[in-house]
Amino acid sequence: MNKTIPTEFLRSIPKTDLHLHLDGSLRIPTLIELAKRHRVKLPSHTEDGLRRLVFKDQYANLPEYLQGFAYTCAVMQNAESLERIAFELAEDNLAEGVRYIEVRYAPQLHINDSQNMEDVVAAVCRGLGRAQKTPQPLESRPHRRRRPIPLRHHRLRAAIHLAGLLAVLPPPL
Repeated sequence: MNKTIPTEFLRSIPKTDLHLHLDGSLRIPTLIELAKRHRVKLPSHTEDGLRRLVFKDQYANLPEYLQGFAYTCAVMQNAESLERIAFELAEDNLAEGVRYIEVRYAPQLHINDSQNMEDVVAAVCRGLGRAQKTPQPLESRPHRRRRPIPLRHHRLRAAIHLAGLLAVLPPPL
């Protein structure tokens, strides 16, 4: 008896992700684009190069793995980038059939002369909120329906880590 679960079945069932890091979920093309725009040095400006040098399938140790976060956090230093990254994260999860996500990030890593804590949190909430108002594109839906499913019908939460405390923004739907 074949015990392999069909890929189409895995794509079609609803899923949840309760521990999803915003700074660990950037699309590599977005990272490259934002790095060029904001003059952030990367070890490569191609997707293949970054997968080979930074975002590998396997790492030798934890410091090697954590190296990638230096690059992702470096491009998350303005509201526009934070909003875009949060929106794309929600969009990508919908495409994978994920119906509920809890996004985690440390806003204090994104505070600088041009944005404070409130600005950072507001930008991420705008990105997630914008995704909640956008119908899922028909071609990326993992299941067969005649009409797109608006993201607002799916539950999204952003969990923010501050000095060991957990706050949930926006409130659960």
